[in-house]
Amino acid sequence: MSDKAKQHTFNIFKQVHRNLPPLVDEKLREEMRSKIEDLIDTGNVTLEELENIMIFYGKKVWPYVQAFEDIYHVYHEKLSEKIFLAKASKKIIKKYNLVKSTGVHFFDLFSGAIHHLFSDDERLELTELLISLKKDIRQHTKQAVLTHDKSHYEEKINKYGQMIHDINRVIEDLHKFANDEDDNNLTLDIRDKLRSIEYSLAFLGPKINFFEILDLPEYYVGKKHEKKMRRMI
Repeated sequence: MSDKAKQHTFNIFKQVHRNLPPLVDEKLREEMRSKIEDLIDTGNVTLEELENIMIFYGKKVWPYVQAFEDIYHVYHEKLSEKIFLAKASKKIIKKYNLVKSTGVHFFDLFSGAIHHLFSDDERLELTELLISLKKDIRQHTKQAVLTHDKSHYEEKINKYGQMIHDINRVIEDLHKFANDEDDNNLTLDIRDKLRSIEYSLAFLGPKINFFEILDLPEYYVGKKHEKKMRRMI
């Protein structure tokens, strides 16, 4: 894939597949792997077609990814500083404790906002430490959701599964609404919003608030009524 936009999108697809959390159906994993290989072999796909492929699979794995990330963030909050202090050099620990004494929070390290307080060599070690730490937490979370946190993980998967069901219903209803609408601007607005939702589910765009999505049908009905009233005035 020579097109930069397509290559970037395809790289995200490969990353999503590579980082699929536990309990995702093996048949689905294999189907995604096969699709990736087909795309590598042929490369004959438009950006829109590639995005549609990602949206199709994104909706299927989204509940698992969200459930896993919820639990990952709990362990990230709970274990990160301990692992950091266990793996860091004495030099880094000394500098970190000095910085921390000024009121800096440990998680400020991940934003990069305080990296200027470290020397070039310290920043290099710090970057490697933080990357390693995230991998350690993910591995710990993978083990947890297959053992003592499994039932909690499955509950979350079911919760997000119901959410994706509700989101798909909204998407379907709004597509019908847009198809029946004679106001071209309103139709384009709806379709743009739907694409943003689908991008979010395919990990191609920012997250959209679940309750905002559920409110969209009522919002667009109100917008249509408002436009109609304006035309009557």
